[in-house]
Amino acid sequence: MKKFYTIFSLLSILFSVVLMGCEDEDDSLQTGLTRLETVHFTGIPRVSTQNLVLTQERQDVPAINISWNAVNFPVAEAPVAYNLQLDVPADTLGENAWANAQTIPVGNEVLSKEMSVQELNTLVKNFGIEAGLAGTIAYRVRAYVDRPVFSQAGTFSVTPYDEVVGGELLYIPGAYQGWDPATAATISSTATSGVFEGFLSFTDPASLGFKFTTAPNWDENYGSDGNGNLVFDGENASVPEVGTYKITVNLNDLTWQATPSSWGIIGTATPSGWDADTDMTYNYIENYWEYTGSLVPGALKFRLNDAWDVNYGSQNSTDFTAYLDDPGAHDITEAGDYHVTFQIDDEDPSLAYYTIELL
Repeated sequence: MKKFYTIFSLLSILFSVVLMGCEDEDDSLQTGLTRLETVHFTGIPRVSTQNLVLTQERQDVPAINISWNAVNFPVAEAPVAYNLQLDVPADTLGENAWANAQTIPVGNEVLSKEMSVQELNTLVKNFGIEAGLAGTIAYRVRAYVDRPVFSQAGTFSVTPYDEVVGGELLYIPGAYQGWDPATAATISSTATSGVFEGFLSFTDPASLGFKFTTAPNWDENYGSDGNGNLVFDGENASVPEVGTYKITVNLNDLTWQATPSSWGIIGTATPSGWDADTDMTYNYIENYWEYTGSLVPGALKFRLNDAWDVNYGSQNSTDFTAYLDDPGAHDITEAGDYHVTFQIDDEDPSLAYYTIELL
């Protein structure tokens, strides 16, 4: 019995030692675990102004600056990525809060975001705020390393504007002139904002491609989307064959058209007589139509697109002025090679001016 008691005591001591060892090991594991520490922004991000009235005249200047304090994550040497989110206040509540927000990447360790008037105006208009009316925009900042953390939301008031698309001219750089916007042909704005019209002649079948730019540079350029429409920085647009085209561009809906269209000379002095026009080409540098070639003694008139619907005739052969639908004609008195130019008056389209020079 004594022997049994001794064995039982030894087993009890051994079990206690093992149990204590397991508890020590478990405590060691508990101590080694990394707890997910709380991470948060300090305060609401700051805005440089609470009330903005945007105008297109100042589209390139800074409109607003939003800044915030750094967020400290317990992850050594990991950069914090920040995004700015904008939304209308009604969309920042409920189950789908901020689901429709505009998210703007700011960068790693960057603690502010500045937006130009044009940039902010575009964002605000996307939320349906009408031009000329003040609207409220909610904003917050998202920080991320191993998990997303969001700041408290703030608001500011902004009044957007309706953008007048394009300026007075639209540039058409292309293969015909070496793809240089600074020296490209231009078409002019019409009475409808964002719509441009003009003429361009293509004489080389290998140089029919072009694009459109809003300035004499490539900063804002439009090309083909492959389906007959325009898209920012798209592929080359083109016409199907050599000739002169009336080009119409609508930057509001990003559409364009190139319609064969040309002024020509007709009459007994011209190569085809009264039977057909001799087409002129459009000189985009001098902004006039021109023809260089042979003429013989006889009458000369100007007409559009091989038809008499729009034509000009002169009342004499000395003042080099042509009149819309006038039955008269200029009289060529000597055969030879000539350079003929034709230009309609911008202010009074019932008048046109021309030159006829014997070479």
